[in-house]
Amino acid sequence: MKLAIYGAGGMGREVLILARQIHQDSPRWDDIVFIDDIAPGRVLKGVPVMSFEQAIAEPIEVAIAVGEPALRAKLANKVREQGISLATLIHPDIVVSDCTRIGAGCVLAKGVFLSCDVTLGENSCMQAFSSVGHDAYIGNDVVISTYVTTGGNVKVHDRVFIGMSAVIQEKVNVGADTIIGMGAAVFNDIAASMIALGNPARVMRKNDEKRVFK
Repeated sequence: MKLAIYGAGGMGREVLILARQIHQDSPRWDDIVFIDDIAPGRVLKGVPVMSFEQAIAEPIEVAIAVGEPALRAKLANKVREQGISLATLIHPDIVVSDCTRIGAGCVLAKGVFLSCDVTLGENSCMQAFSSVGHDAYIGNDVVISTYVTTGGNVKVHDRVFIGMSAVIQEKVNVGADTIIGMGAAVFNDIAASMIALGNPARVMRKNDEKRVFK
């Protein structure tokens, strides 16, 4: 079984490092490849870069390695339609309690902390040293950036992006397709499809384009 990392940009390279650390701790794959729909046919960090069609010709599991929540969802659906499993990648140093549920395809980088009774939906990514408080619900295709902290009983719905070092107070609800800007301090609920920035966080406009990076 091979691991295919879908995305050969910055996050793809980060996921490659994570995958190698996992494999070194407990051998899991025969080989690792990248998938890149735009520029296949090269070698990156010693790893072959393939098209999607080339990669699925052999038995693989796929880790989505892009930072756009909407694109994460699109690529994950593309993979599932081919009957291919999403790979769950958890750094070897992370301790996951028995009362916490992690969905298929999640990527948890070094230093991530999940408190008790947390639910983490499918294909979500928690970057280095981010943390989620007790009884929190994190939806599908969510990206939680480095040093983000959420309090207990927080609800973050599908395809949300939370920028670096943002803080979300306990019991706050963040609607689907919302962007929380880096360094934001969120004290109140944020509706779906909004962009919220600042301390305290305020809604600036609607997230009509459903894009973080432009």
